[in-house]
Amino acid sequence: MRKALIMLSAVLISATGAKAGVWETNCSGCHNGVVAPTKEKLLKTFHSKGAFLSKVKEVVSKGKMPAGLPYEKAAEELYGVSTHHVSRKSVKKSGSRAVSEADPYAKYKRFFKPLPALPPVPADNPLTPEKVKLGKMLYYDPRLSRSKIISCNTCHNLSLGGDDNVKTSLGDHWKTGGRNAPTTLNSGFLKVQFWDGRAPTLEEQAKGPIQAHVEMNATPELVIRRLKAIPEYVELFKKAFPGEKDPVTFKNIVKAIAAFERTLNTPNSPFQRYLLGETNALTKEQKEGMALFVRYGCTACHNGPVLSDGQFHKFKWNNDLGRYKVTKNPADKYKFRTPQLLNVAVTAPYFHDGSINSLEEAVKIMAEKELGKRLSDAEAKKIAAFLRSLTGKVPLEARILPQLPGNNPE
Repeated sequence: MRKALIMLSAVLISATGAKAGVWETNCSGCHNGVVAPTKEKLLKTFHSKGAFLSKVKEVVSKGKMPAGLPYEKAAEELYGVSTHHVSRKSVKKSGSRAVSEADPYAKYKRFFKPLPALPPVPADNPLTPEKVKLGKMLYYDPRLSRSKIISCNTCHNLSLGGDDNVKTSLGDHWKTGGRNAPTTLNSGFLKVQFWDGRAPTLEEQAKGPIQAHVEMNATPELVIRRLKAIPEYVELFKKAFPGEKDPVTFKNIVKAIAAFERTLNTPNSPFQRYLLGETNALTKEQKEGMALFVRYGCTACHNGPVLSDGQFHKFKWNNDLGRYKVTKNPADKYKFRTPQLLNVAVTAPYFHDGSINSLEEAVKIMAEKELGKRLSDAEAKKIAAFLRSLTGKVPLEARILPQLPGNNPE
């Protein structure tokens, strides 16, 4: 049955793996007229490809756009011209070696999808600059916790990979939960949130940690009372949710945080650049690891733009009953949502209990328990090398600590 699943997944992924344009995949999500200028606006502002790329270089140098994306190709799509033509027989020099454009590993690209610039945005919570700004401040503000010590960033640190790199996070009064904190990076692309999928959206997810007694241990009433006592926050809520008589609500708090989290995406990893045509973005070892990842059937579960199918699979590793705690369905015992793999190299320790520190060891365990494969050290090393190519940069703006409004209510 497992082999049939792997084969079926490979066929489906192959069938849906048509390559989208660079602009559509990497740019259009942000360039929607709200977060950044639309394509039409850019074409009116910059009348040539050269002028456009000159501005891109300036903005990237200031850290306002990620480095490493295929801007040249995006410009060619926008302006319909290319400044150079490369013969299929031409070669590039890399150090002292000539690297041919031919790539024997390119056939494996069809099993993967590039990460779009933005995840789907719900109709009832559109992205606006004002809402994202407010959400960022709330994400970093420890006053959302009862102790005024713990913020969202405490356990989902954007300087560490969107998590805290510890087995289980420390919460209110030094309490800990039983599960490892997942990364918030690229979390908007996930079909459900939390290891057990108990939250269907980022908005629902944001409600949990604020109220959980082992985490921030606050209540909606406490948080609203504190924020309303800070005049600058009241004004920020009015701008983020215009037209509402009383915009400082718990519903709007989680909407703003979710909006900010939908901007925490990393479409600039070496692997993403490789998928979009930069042949030398991966090393030979990483390409070999990618090939093993496909051949052994890892893509049966780890597929899609964040390499997670969003489904629940049995992984009996300790006494945690997983999805069963939510559904009470005996068939869901020990089932957990497939974790995404983007930035996995910087989000150790691994598994829902944070019990494994080594990426190579985690690869070996998963191969044996889920696929019935015993990997050699060399194979695990290559697959781990491939997984390290999935590490992208968190947007600079998101990593810069905001200046939070003053006063210390209550």
